[in-house]
Parts: sequence; structure tokens; C-alpha cells
Amino acid sequence: MSRIFDAIKHAQLARKAEVSPAAAGPVEATDRRRSRRWILDVSVFIYGHGPEKEPFHEEARTLNVNANGALLLLRGPVRAGQRLLLTNQLTQKEQDCRVIFLGTEHVQHIEAGIAFPEANPDFWQPTSTIEEGPAPAA
Repeated sequence: MSRIFDAIKHAQLARKAEVSPAAAGPVEATDRRRSRRWILDVSVFIYGHGPEKEPFHEEARTLNVNANGALLLLRGPVRAGQRLLLTNQLTQKEQDCRVIFLGTEHVQHIEAGIAFPEANPDFWQPTSTIEEGPAPAA
């Protein structure tokens, strides 16, 4: 009977050593984002409907952006799942989006994470105004 007990105890100690954080070393957190995030301050217009279906619009700022959406600072009341229309003031590009996250409340603002239906990295980039000239002669 003691051989069985010793085998079980040995197996338990071996299992603890395999999952011990000290034995495994530092653990890295995985980033579950679908695309790279940039810290970018962009002025946007937000259009939507309030809780009583009254339309609203406001000027807002981004805290960070990625190809799939952004984290915004909003004044207006929004709720998770709410659909909004976003207009980039610099490029005048429009994009449908949905509120997927409500975060920290500040004095007059709330952080709101928005997601695009499909990735759109070009939404955040200014339209190029530089025209290419003819190719140099060889």
C-alpha cells in the first residue's frame, strides 16, 4: 500500500513542478486584438440615437485606433451594442460602427470602445495629396 501512496505523492509533486509559475518563468500576456493598435488623437463626429430614439451628434476624440475600431472619449450617453456612424474630420471618411466596450468614466466623458463590421485600416489614414511625377530617365 505504501508503494501506491508514494507513487501518487510523487506524481502530485511532479505535476506541481510542471505548472509552478516559478518553474515556468515569466508569463507573457497574449494580445487578443485582431490588428495592431496605435495611440492616435483623431477628431471624429459621432452620430447616433439616444435611449428615447432621439438623434444626437457630437465631436469626440480617439485615444487609440486600430484597423477594427477605436477607443473614444464620448460625452453622450451610449450603451454597449449601440450602432453609431463615425466621420473622420480630417479625411471626411464615414464608417458604421458598434459600441462594444464602456470603460472608465471621467468628469464629463466616458471611454467607449467601438468596432467596425469589417477591418478598415484606411479609415484612420489621411488621403495622400502628393501626386507622383514621371519616372526618372534611366
